[in-house]
Amino acid sequence: MGLFDSSAANKISPAQLQQLKAWVYQTLSLDESSTPVSISQLTCTEPGCPPLETVIAVMTQPPKTYKIHQPAVEIEKDDIVQALNAKDS
Repeated sequence: MGLFDSSAANKISPAQLQQLKAWVYQTLSLDESSTPVSISQLTCTEPGCPPLETVIAVMTQPPKTYKIHQPAVEIEKDDIVQALNAKDS
């Protein structure tokens, strides 16, 4: 299931998507013009995982991926900060 193929309740608006990306750039101190960030909402198949998870891909060398086990529309800035900082520690 892609980010924009979800049910209406879990569909993220373009403005919300841009806000999530802005928080990623801010948290990781990345330059928006040189480092692409992709955010996808996927069906989670891992045991105990909620039905939808959000995957953040940062196209550095090597690329880094971060998972947040909730739909993108429910993500707050603190969720982004926690997920990105947990991976780097």
